[in-house]
Amino acid sequence: MKAAFVGGGAFRLVGILREALSYPELFADGEIRLFDLNASRARAVAQMVTKTPEFSAVRCRITCPSTLEEAMEGVDMVGVILMGGSYRTHRLADKISYDHGFASSDNVSPNGAMLGLKTGATLLNIARKMEQCCPQAWLVDFANPIAVLSGMVNNHTKIQAFGICEGYTNHEWDLGRIFGRDEQSDKFAVETAGINHLSFILKGTYKGGDLFTALDRRLKPGWKMCRMDAYRGRAVNQRISHGVEEVVRFYRELGVLIFSTEGDGMEHMDYEYCVQRQTHGVKAPGPAQMNAELKKFTQARAAAQEHFEKLLGRDLDLKFWNTAAKTAGVQWAAKSKRSAFVEIMRGRAGHKVPIVTSRLNLGAVEGFTDRTVLEYSQIIEHGVFRAAGHYQVPAIMHGMLAGIANHQTMLGDAMATEDPKLLAQALLAYPIRQFSPAARSLFKQLLQLNRDEIQPKLRQAVDYL
Repeated sequence: MKAAFVGGGAFRLVGILREALSYPELFADGEIRLFDLNASRARAVAQMVTKTPEFSAVRCRITCPSTLEEAMEGVDMVGVILMGGSYRTHRLADKISYDHGFASSDNVSPNGAMLGLKTGATLLNIARKMEQCCPQAWLVDFANPIAVLSGMVNNHTKIQAFGICEGYTNHEWDLGRIFGRDEQSDKFAVETAGINHLSFILKGTYKGGDLFTALDRRLKPGWKMCRMDAYRGRAVNQRISHGVEEVVRFYRELGVLIFSTEGDGMEHMDYEYCVQRQTHGVKAPGPAQMNAELKKFTQARAAAQEHFEKLLGRDLDLKFWNTAAKTAGVQWAAKSKRSAFVEIMRGRAGHKVPIVTSRLNLGAVEGFTDRTVLEYSQIIEHGVFRAAGHYQVPAIMHGMLAGIANHQTMLGDAMATEDPKLLAQALLAYPIRQFSPAARSLFKQLLQLNRDEIQPKLRQAVDYL
């Protein structure tokens, strides 16, 4: 197999490629290409991968091409790991969202829509180059908002695109914790449908029996969250515990079982409370505070880069690689487990693989058009994707899911066609305070804040709001 990664300077690729290389058949006599606008970071990541125990066991080339076209020529898969836009605008957009009574994130939110606008042209350019360099290759997008970008590429190019979220295995942790152990469990098999960060488990098994029967037995009055492993730290464990407790609450109150405990998706099930929690005590960053934050952000990245480069000069033994997951500052070195990238590569190589991605509906989920982008269970078999079943999302959530899915699909259409009027309509389709003065004012301000980072024609959308 030949695979290219755009954003190849991302440290997290080390753990992903460790897992990929642990399947020798994937890259035996193959090639991994890392492309990044910061070429030195890509070279550093490539060098670190060659130090892993998995790389030494596989005859595989790892290269850092100087151009995007060279990186993609003749590959089987193009993976994208990047974030569009600047830290400054993203941070300022948080406060604008809060002031208007909206939550903020990098995915399912008004600010997430802006991130899509800032990343869309890049993804579309990659897909257009793939049409020339590797038309049969799959585009696997990890950049948020994955649904918006996947829908755009699938509906407006000849390239097959799949939006992936590492949270697709969150349920293996969440359900494991509900059943009493703070560890990832492979005893669950589930089928799901919805949108990225807000999908629902529709059927499943636990240790071979019905999942929901076992869950009802487990969640008797008096159920308590399991003890959490201390290595993550108190703040992280509190956040995880809150997410699992919310899964239990929504299951008891609404009869729905959340697939992945991603905060900005779950927020839509208790929106006002979540906005109040996010905005409590938040003040607009003044110029001095913003400069201080930017300085801190830049320094943190520089420190991480320096630490990474120091490790490149050391002999890294098996103890280093085996304990990375629980060692501060080097979690990127831990071998991933069932990474969506790796599962898709295995499927591309001919294995039968269950996966959950965001892509066009194509009849998989009842009540949505074929071209609507949704997240649902799929199977890759003999190098071909197909839906794992025919699904119907919970009736109580259908309206919310349809609103967000249509909003995300329309955003992709607007970016691909550079239609400012359609963009305004797509933004107003977001199903929170829809068409309200607050929503119109919010999107106007967000577009004005981000105008220098989005396509020139799309800046005119403010005229239609």
